[in-house]
Amino acid sequence: MKFFQHLPLLLAATAAPAFAQHPPSVTQCAKPSAGTITYEAIIKKYADPDSKFAVLEGLDGINTHYKDEGDGPAVLLVHSSSGDLKDYDPWVARLKDRYRVVRLDLPAFGLTGAVPSGNYSIDRYLMLVDALMDHLGIERFAIAGTSYGGLVAFRYAGTRVNRVTALILQNSAGVEYGGRRGTDERPRDFSMAFKPRAITPEDFERMLKIMINDPDQVTSELVARKTDYANVIGRDCESFIAGSLYERGNPERVLSHVKVPALVLWGGDSNGLSVSTAEAFAKALVNAPVVKKIVYEGGGHFIHIERPEQTGKDVRAFLDELLAP
Repeated sequence: MKFFQHLPLLLAATAAPAFAQHPPSVTQCAKPSAGTITYEAIIKKYADPDSKFAVLEGLDGINTHYKDEGDGPAVLLVHSSSGDLKDYDPWVARLKDRYRVVRLDLPAFGLTGAVPSGNYSIDRYLMLVDALMDHLGIERFAIAGTSYGGLVAFRYAGTRVNRVTALILQNSAGVEYGGRRGTDERPRDFSMAFKPRAITPEDFERMLKIMINDPDQVTSELVARKTDYANVIGRDCESFIAGSLYERGNPERVLSHVKVPALVLWGGDSNGLSVSTAEAFAKALVNAPVVKKIVYEGGGHFIHIERPEQTGKDVRAFLDELLAP
């Protein structure tokens, strides 16, 4: 489990309770980053013709990487912790003939730049979604999120009820304490100091094989991309701060404010979050007019990477039923 201690967003997504005192500040990352790749180099290596960048108004000068493809009702895809927008390529291929599909890299991931103010809180991520969709002139849209991205998605849907047309949650964080490795509510230790550490390909391959139950989907390309993104200079500090700022809050209350159709997708054998949590989400969506739940037998935590065709097909069917023109 030592590797996971260096991916605090992954841990926060499954375990962290709300903090009762002030979280660590950006000054606690005064030690030099262990990163080995510059931000400029990572953009040059991984940006493609569909990549777009915007410094969005009112967001501390964050250089946000996003893609905007297709036409029709809009759908926003939010990736997991340790994820990036490319994880959704198979879904986009299945959706973009009928939907306008927008996806972004959250700060601390992918090709999006650092947050100059050090504010990596969930509330700031919600403001980033607002700013991006305003920038694109999209007033209403469906929102889908995986793991930590699910937390962003349902908090957005529960607090911006007039902007969301549908909610899709896939192995979502935000309800379960402790993941599959325990359900106790442990106090936060704010004496922890930032420890720079480079991530090796072996580290990431090991983590991915825990989160993806089909080893054939843990490709060399996937491992290389994730390792490169994790080793951008300063990103170890970004992840440390983001994990420190995680607040669980009252997820059931937020979910009760969701008033649009919802789809809950879950891996039946996820090592990240127990399958019973899928039902907890379904029950908490008390004001959603429709709640559909699909559990994939034997499926892992990153089910969209593990079973891209099946999950993409199910998402398309859900959206077609509700939103297709």
